Amino acid sequence: MRFLGDKIVIRAGDTVEWTNHDPVTPRTVTFGMEPAIIFNPTPNLTVDADGAPHGVVSSPADNVSSGVIGAAAQDTLAGNPQTPLGLTRFRVTFPSPGVFPYKCSLHDTLGITGTATLH
Repeated sequence: MRFLGDKIVIRAGDTVEWTNHDPVTPRTVTFGMEPAIIFNPTPNLTVDADGAPHGVVSSPADNVSSGVIGAAAQDTLAGNPQTPLGLTRFRVTFPSPGVFPYKCSLHDTLGITGTATLH
């Protein structure tokens, strides 16, 4: 119940990718305020060519959230179609130096939090 690499140090201008490998439990990557519906991504994201949502965080005051990232259920009830695979990756580009806290909006009270420090 944590981000692996919960304290990352990178250079301004770098892009970081979070991937949820948990086949059961969804996660979010949220900077700033949580969206009204924490399962939905914030509207200020773009989508990369491979389908991964991508945000930009320039200030600790920015509000950027992945919405739910995680594998979709792979077992279905008889007669139901297979569910889509789901979004398992989220990217953020950090153009400016600073310290940027982030959390999983679904599990932050369990300690799933982190910081990105940019030089």
